[in-house]
Amino acid sequence: MVRGFAVALAGLVLATGCGGSSSGGSSSTPPPGQKATCTSRNVTIAVPVTPPNVVHLPPYMAQDMGIFKDEGLNVTIARFEGGVAAFRAMAGGSVDLAGTSSEPFITAVSQGADVKAVYSYAPNVDVSFVVGPNIKSPADLKGKKIGIQEAGGFADVMSRLVLKKYGISPNDVRFVTTTTAGRVTELIAGNVDTGVLHIDQTLTIQAKNPGIHVLANMWDVVSDYQYSLWAVSGSLLSSDPAAVECMVRALIRADRAMYDTSKRQQILDIAVKYTKEDPAVVAQTYDQLVKAKAWPQNLGIPQANVAGTEKSLKDGNQITTVPPFSTLVDLSTANRVVSQLGKVNNFPY
Repeated sequence: MVRGFAVALAGLVLATGCGGSSSGGSSSTPPPGQKATCTSRNVTIAVPVTPPNVVHLPPYMAQDMGIFKDEGLNVTIARFEGGVAAFRAMAGGSVDLAGTSSEPFITAVSQGADVKAVYSYAPNVDVSFVVGPNIKSPADLKGKKIGIQEAGGFADVMSRLVLKKYGISPNDVRFVTTTTAGRVTELIAGNVDTGVLHIDQTLTIQAKNPGIHVLANMWDVVSDYQYSLWAVSGSLLSSDPAAVECMVRALIRADRAMYDTSKRQQILDIAVKYTKEDPAVVAQTYDQLVKAKAWPQNLGIPQANVAGTEKSLKDGNQITTVPPFSTLVDLSTANRVVSQLGKVNNFPY
């Protein structure tokens, strides 16, 4: 399955020369200290989960709170089942900026794709490995159906890390693909035996079936691991840096808004609107994510996290070449934005 995923990504190496879909003309990087501006710039931003979980909400906040509009952006949010599909859309040129888990991005860059990570919507993993009632211990995973969304994607990688932790070969289980929304329903129905679930999904599923339980919290399984990235093509970054800056600035502003206690009810209302989850679950999840500092407020991509992710992918034979941080990540745009907005002190990323 990993080999098939690598072959699928190989096509992206050729596709990434196409650039993005933004309109309004190209522009150069503004002089140091000068803010890039956009005027009625049409851009498409890919989001990786449909419907989103609470952790994925900042671009929706930017849309509903008018932050995109304030930055001169006319944003179309393109929704995908997972990070692999969102990344492919960006690499193929149909979207300008893609939210993706780090694994498909790093895999593509290791194969030569001309793409850059410029920011993140959540640096650290917030998910748990949740199992059905017939799994009482890690040994019970043998012979079971492991629920994932896509080969090589986030849930696939997280599941393999759990198997490795407990000394179980991937050949001793069966990987079953589900839709993003099906992570919960398929586990409840017993069509899969496991799921990699966010906090709100775990709360929802345990309320419906108390026998379903957490076998491992992924933050206990992996450390120094980059969960997500916002990625652009190298051609868009070089040809239209102003558009990239406007998008990154809007997203940083949206992330900072997530911590604004005066906007808590507005945030919860928007969250319920898009996640379609129970308001009590949304509120509980939101409070936990705020406490955990889930959303970045500064640069968002710690180098130690990227190095840890690359090590996990290499140890799992998903990549053979480990690209240097400078090949994967370009924080010049985020650095400019943070210098404009001011750094949030005493915040880790």
